[in-house]
Amino acid sequence: MLRYLEIKQQLQNMVASMDPGEKLMDRCSLCRILETTRTTLDKAIKELVDQEILVSRKGSGTYVAGALEGSVSGEENWCVIVPNISESIYSVLVSGIESIAQERNANVILCNSNNDSDTQDKFIRRLLVSGVSGFIIVPVVTSNPADNLNLYNNLIRSKVPFIFCNRSVDGITAPVVTSNDYYGGYIATKHLIEKGYRKIAYIARHKYSTSMDRCQGYMSALLESSIEINRRLIVMPSYAEYHIDCYEAAKQMIEQYDIDAVVCFNDTVAVDVARAVTACGKRISDDIGIIGYDNTELSRAFSPPLSSVSYQIYDVGKKAADVLANLCRGKKQSSEFDYYLYQPEIIPRQSCKGKTE
Repeated sequence: MLRYLEIKQQLQNMVASMDPGEKLMDRCSLCRILETTRTTLDKAIKELVDQEILVSRKGSGTYVAGALEGSVSGEENWCVIVPNISESIYSVLVSGIESIAQERNANVILCNSNNDSDTQDKFIRRLLVSGVSGFIIVPVVTSNPADNLNLYNNLIRSKVPFIFCNRSVDGITAPVVTSNDYYGGYIATKHLIEKGYRKIAYIARHKYSTSMDRCQGYMSALLESSIEINRRLIVMPSYAEYHIDCYEAAKQMIEQYDIDAVVCFNDTVAVDVARAVTACGKRISDDIGIIGYDNTELSRAFSPPLSSVSYQIYDVGKKAADVLANLCRGKKQSSEFDYYLYQPEIIPRQSCKGKTE
């Protein structure tokens, strides 16, 4: 291994035991302790600065990334990180957050991670350095749960409060404000069963905690109605196979298994399924019922309008902001169980009125 990389690793080990904003010892002392030259040390420090693990302040020194002395104003600044701001549910979520921010005279900094862990990590590092007061995060979906420990490590060490919205993260302890996805999948399936559908499929773009919770609700509803679970009617590929074509998957199930309804992970999937139903010469609702999730504009604008599962995303945003505001002011949670759950409901439209013989 190159010498500067060894020094870089030793510095990282040193920083891991320090607090955010804590100043490193002077470079001459570091050279003596690490038994290296100033040139090698400077190169290692520069890479850590570029990676936003360290911060250099001209005339002052080098610090561990975090809230630096003098960087925090009297106002609170909340960072909100969402995976795709173009999706209407996140616009509504942010509106709920802003309603509380206005009451508390806090500023909202909105960041779009594009569901990319590196992008989210850069936002967290950058805003920790700037002295942000707290975070509300819709976590990115990662293929390896162990990645989350690295992704949120700096945030945990900083002791800056943060809240998760829409889903929790395995191995990370933080307040979570979300919808009951299990119940959403359950009521969607029950709605189809009550309308007379029996060969009901479930389609999600990929497998992760939210899609699994909704699928478990789907399976529970089937079992409760004494309908055998056919696992060939469940499409939920691993994250590595994320780019599944839901349109083609739906067409294949219609042609091979003669399904008569589909519970869709979200409204985007529901639109793909509706297109597949039409392409196969079937009638939406009369032959194959469809129900989406999130109740977005996609479901309302499609012809015929698609039934969907709606949840109080505005209230989720308000609650997340309220919890964060209290944490930023040093208020302790009233209970160690910091999980806040909202119940979804069915929004019935024309896509699953019942089968026509």
